[in-house]
Amino acid sequence: MSQEESLKHLGHAKTHFEEALSVRDRTIEATKLVSRTARNKSASEKLTREMIMKFSTRVSYQMDVVKALNSVDGPQWKTSLFGNPTDPETLRRRCMVVETLAEKHFDLAYRMLHEFDLPVVGIYAGVAASLAERKKGGQLTEFLKNIRGTIEDDEWDQVLGAAINVYANKHKERPDRLIDMLISNHRKVLACVVCGRLKSAFQIASRSGSVADVQYVAHQALHANALPVLDMCKQWLAQYM
Repeated sequence: MSQEESLKHLGHAKTHFEEALSVRDRTIEATKLVSRTARNKSASEKLTREMIMKFSTRVSYQMDVVKALNSVDGPQWKTSLFGNPTDPETLRRRCMVVETLAEKHFDLAYRMLHEFDLPVVGIYAGVAASLAERKKGGQLTEFLKNIRGTIEDDEWDQVLGAAINVYANKHKERPDRLIDMLISNHRKVLACVVCGRLKSAFQIASRSGSVADVQYVAHQALHANALPVLDMCKQWLAQYM
Protein backbone atom coordinates (compact mmCIF):
# COMPACT_ATOMS: atom_id res chain seq x y z
CA MET A 1 0.00 0.00 0.00
CA SER A 2 1.37 3.42 -0.97
CA GLN A 3 1.80 6.30 1.46
CA GLU A 4 -1.09 8.12 -0.21
CA GLU A 5 -3.41 5.13 0.21
CA SER A 6 -2.38 4.63 3.84
CA LEU A 7 -3.02 8.27 4.67
CA LYS A 8 -6.38 8.11 2.90
CA HIS A 9 -7.53 5.12 4.97
CA LEU A 10 -6.24 6.65 8.19
CA GLY A 11 -7.94 9.94 7.33
CA HIS A 12 -11.24 8.10 6.91
CA ALA A 13 -10.74 6.38 10.27
CA LYS A 14 -10.04 9.72 11.98
CA THR A 15 -13.16 11.22 10.43
CA HIS A 16 -15.15 8.21 11.67
CA PHE A 17 -13.98 8.77 15.25
CA GLU A 18 -14.66 12.50 15.05
CA GLU A 19 -18.18 11.80 13.80
CA ALA A 20 -18.68 9.22 16.55
CA LEU A 21 -17.64 11.81 19.13
CA SER A 22 -20.09 14.31 17.69
CA VAL A 23 -22.91 11.73 17.65
CA ARG A 24 -22.14 10.73 21.23
CA ASP A 25 -22.22 14.32 22.45
CA ARG A 26 -25.56 14.94 20.73
CA THR A 27 -26.99 11.69 22.08
CA ILE A 28 -25.97 12.54 25.64
CA GLU A 29 -27.81 15.84 25.35
CA ALA A 30 -30.87 14.02 24.04
CA THR A 31 -30.85 11.45 26.85
CA LYS A 32 -31.11 14.24 29.37
CA LEU A 33 -34.65 14.71 28.07
CA VAL A 34 -35.56 11.13 27.18
CA SER A 35 -34.46 8.17 29.34
CA ARG A 36 -33.07 5.18 27.42
CA THR A 37 -32.10 1.70 28.62
CA ALA A 38 -28.50 0.48 28.42
CA ARG A 39 -29.31 -2.30 25.93
CA ASN A 40 -30.59 0.24 23.41
CA LYS A 41 -27.38 2.25 23.40
CA SER A 42 -25.57 2.77 20.09
CA ALA A 43 -21.93 1.85 19.59
CA SER A 44 -20.84 5.48 19.94
CA GLU A 45 -22.70 5.74 23.27
CA LYS A 46 -21.01 2.64 24.69
CA LEU A 47 -17.58 4.17 24.08
CA THR A 48 -16.64 6.87 26.55
CA ARG A 49 -15.59 10.29 25.27
CA GLU A 50 -12.04 9.60 26.52
CA MET A 51 -11.87 6.31 24.60
CA ILE A 52 -13.00 7.90 21.34
CA MET A 53 -10.54 10.77 21.76
CA LYS A 54 -7.76 8.27 22.50
CA PHE A 55 -8.50 6.31 19.31
CA SER A 56 -8.60 9.53 17.30
CA THR A 57 -5.25 10.63 18.76
CA ARG A 58 -3.71 7.24 17.95
CA VAL A 59 -4.84 7.54 14.34
CA SER A 60 -3.29 11.03 14.15
CA TYR A 61 0.01 9.68 15.46
CA GLN A 62 -0.11 6.85 12.94
CA MET A 63 -0.59 9.37 10.13
CA ASP A 64 2.45 11.30 11.37
CA VAL A 65 4.47 8.07 11.45
CA VAL A 66 3.47 7.17 7.89
CA LYS A 67 4.57 10.62 6.70
CA ALA A 68 7.85 10.56 8.63
CA LEU A 69 8.89 6.96 7.96
CA ASN A 70 7.67 6.54 4.41
CA SER A 71 11.18 5.60 3.26
CA VAL A 72 11.61 2.81 5.85
CA ASP A 73 11.99 -0.58 4.19
CA GLY A 74 9.71 -3.51 4.95
CA PRO A 75 5.96 -4.08 5.38
CA GLN A 76 3.93 -1.23 6.84
CA TRP A 77 2.67 -3.30 9.77
CA LYS A 78 6.18 -2.99 11.21
CA THR A 79 5.51 0.70 11.86
CA SER A 80 1.99 0.19 13.20
CA LEU A 81 1.25 1.73 16.59
CA PHE A 82 -1.93 -0.26 17.13
CA GLY A 83 -2.25 -3.37 19.25
CA ASN A 84 -2.72 -4.64 22.78
CA PRO A 85 -0.46 -2.53 25.05
CA THR A 86 0.24 -5.60 27.21
CA ASP A 87 1.43 -7.62 24.21
CA PRO A 88 5.28 -7.74 24.06
CA GLU A 89 5.23 -7.56 20.26
CA THR A 90 3.15 -4.36 20.35
CA LEU A 91 5.57 -2.81 22.86
CA ARG A 92 8.59 -3.89 20.80
CA ARG A 93 7.10 -2.43 17.61
CA ARG A 94 6.18 0.88 19.25
CA CYS A 95 9.65 1.20 20.76
CA MET A 96 11.24 0.51 17.38
CA VAL A 97 9.08 3.18 15.71
CA VAL A 98 9.86 5.82 18.35
CA GLU A 99 13.57 4.94 18.34
CA THR A 100 13.67 5.43 14.57
CA LEU A 101 11.74 8.70 14.78
CA ALA A 102 13.95 10.14 17.53
CA GLU A 103 16.89 10.56 15.17
CA LYS A 104 15.24 13.11 12.87
CA HIS A 105 11.78 13.79 14.31
CA PHE A 106 12.51 14.20 18.01
CA ASP A 107 9.45 16.29 18.92
CA LEU A 108 7.11 13.65 17.51
CA ALA A 109 9.06 10.84 19.17
CA TYR A 110 8.99 12.69 22.52
CA ARG A 111 5.20 13.09 22.40
CA MET A 112 4.72 9.44 21.48
CA LEU A 113 7.00 8.28 24.30
CA HIS A 114 4.59 9.76 26.80
CA GLU A 115 1.40 8.96 24.89
CA PHE A 116 2.24 5.25 24.88
CA ASP A 117 4.12 5.24 28.22
CA LEU A 118 7.24 3.70 26.68
CA PRO A 119 10.61 3.06 28.43
CA VAL A 120 12.30 6.40 27.88
CA VAL A 121 15.87 5.54 28.94
CA GLY A 122 15.94 2.27 27.04
CA ILE A 123 14.81 3.96 23.83
CA TYR A 124 17.19 6.92 24.20
CA ALA A 125 20.09 4.54 24.91
CA GLY A 126 19.16 2.57 21.80
CA VAL A 127 19.18 5.73 19.68
CA ALA A 128 22.55 6.84 21.09
CA ALA A 129 24.12 3.41 20.50
CA SER A 130 22.73 3.23 16.96
CA LEU A 131 24.09 6.67 16.04
CA ALA A 132 27.46 5.81 17.58
CA GLU A 133 27.58 2.53 15.68
CA ARG A 134 27.09 4.39 12.39
CA LYS A 135 29.50 7.15 13.51
CA LYS A 136 26.84 9.83 13.15
CA GLY A 137 28.60 12.23 15.50
CA GLY A 138 26.70 15.33 14.43
CA GLN A 139 23.31 13.65 14.82
CA LEU A 140 24.36 12.21 18.17
CA THR A 141 25.31 15.68 19.44
CA GLU A 142 21.96 17.08 18.30
CA PHE A 143 20.09 14.16 19.87
CA LEU A 144 21.87 14.66 23.19
CA LYS A 145 20.97 18.36 23.12
CA ASN A 146 17.33 17.40 22.63
CA ILE A 147 17.15 15.01 25.57
CA ARG A 148 19.24 17.03 28.05
CA GLY A 149 16.99 18.30 30.80
CA THR A 150 14.19 15.85 29.99
CA ILE A 151 15.71 12.99 32.03
CA GLU A 152 17.43 12.54 35.40
CA ASP A 153 21.22 12.72 35.73
CA ASP A 154 21.60 8.96 36.21
CA GLU A 155 19.45 8.31 33.15
CA TRP A 156 21.55 10.80 31.16
CA ASP A 157 24.67 8.88 32.14
CA GLN A 158 23.08 5.60 31.03
CA VAL A 159 22.32 7.04 27.59
CA LEU A 160 25.84 8.43 27.22
CA GLY A 161 27.26 5.11 28.44
CA ALA A 162 25.49 3.27 25.63
CA ALA A 163 27.23 5.43 23.02
CA ILE A 164 30.61 5.33 24.82
CA ASN A 165 30.58 1.52 24.92
CA VAL A 166 30.00 1.34 21.17
CA TYR A 167 32.87 3.72 20.40
CA ALA A 168 35.20 1.89 22.78
CA ASN A 169 34.30 -1.73 21.97
CA LYS A 170 33.35 -1.62 18.29
CA HIS A 171 35.32 1.30 16.88
CA LYS A 172 38.22 1.05 19.36
CA GLU A 173 38.05 4.81 19.82
CA ARG A 174 38.22 7.03 22.91
CA PRO A 175 35.17 9.33 22.93
CA ASP A 176 36.70 11.81 25.37
CA ARG A 177 34.04 14.45 24.69
CA LEU A 178 31.24 12.05 25.65
CA ILE A 179 33.10 10.91 28.78
CA ASP A 180 33.47 14.53 29.88
CA MET A 181 29.70 14.95 29.55
CA LEU A 182 28.99 12.25 32.14
CA ILE A 183 27.64 13.51 35.48
CA SER A 184 28.64 10.70 37.85
CA ASN A 185 32.32 10.35 38.74
CA HIS A 186 31.77 6.61 39.12
CA ARG A 187 30.51 6.33 35.55
CA LYS A 188 33.40 8.46 34.34
CA VAL A 189 35.77 5.98 35.98
CA LEU A 190 34.00 3.04 34.31
CA ALA A 191 34.03 4.79 30.93
CA CYS A 192 37.74 5.64 31.17
CA VAL A 193 38.55 2.03 32.02
CA VAL A 194 36.51 0.77 29.05
CA CYS A 195 38.47 3.13 26.80
CA GLY A 196 41.81 2.13 28.27
CA ARG A 197 42.38 5.47 30.01
CA LEU A 198 43.51 3.94 33.30
CA LYS A 199 45.49 6.95 34.50
CA SER A 200 42.50 9.23 33.91
CA ALA A 201 40.28 6.71 35.69
CA PHE A 202 42.59 6.79 38.73
CA GLN A 203 42.71 10.59 38.76
CA ILE A 204 38.91 10.87 38.73
CA ALA A 205 38.47 8.12 41.34
CA SER A 206 41.08 9.58 43.69
CA ARG A 207 39.77 13.15 43.40
CA SER A 208 36.27 11.95 44.26
CA GLY A 209 37.65 10.05 47.25
CA SER A 210 36.10 6.73 46.23
CA VAL A 211 38.02 3.79 47.71
CA ALA A 212 35.88 1.33 45.76
CA ASP A 213 36.60 3.05 42.44
CA VAL A 214 40.36 3.24 43.11
CA GLN A 215 40.33 -0.46 44.02
CA TYR A 216 38.51 -1.18 40.76
CA VAL A 217 41.08 0.81 38.75
CA ALA A 218 43.90 -1.02 40.55
CA HIS A 219 42.34 -4.37 39.65
CA GLN A 220 42.05 -3.32 35.98
CA ALA A 221 45.60 -1.94 35.97
CA LEU A 222 46.90 -5.26 37.30
CA HIS A 223 45.21 -7.19 34.49
CA ALA A 224 46.41 -4.69 31.90
CA ASN A 225 49.95 -4.80 33.33
CA ALA A 226 49.80 -1.03 33.73
CA LEU A 227 52.29 -0.98 36.60
CA PRO A 228 52.68 2.83 36.99
CA VAL A 229 48.91 3.20 37.45
CA LEU A 230 48.84 0.20 39.78
CA ASP A 231 51.54 1.82 41.93
CA MET A 232 49.60 5.09 42.11
CA CYS A 233 46.50 3.21 43.20
CA LYS A 234 48.40 1.31 45.89
CA GLN A 235 49.99 4.47 47.28
CA TRP A 236 46.61 6.23 47.42
CA LEU A 237 44.87 3.23 49.00
CA ALA A 238 47.61 2.94 51.65
CA GLN A 239 46.46 6.28 53.04
CA TYR A 240 42.87 5.11 53.46
CA MET A 241 43.15 1.46 54.45
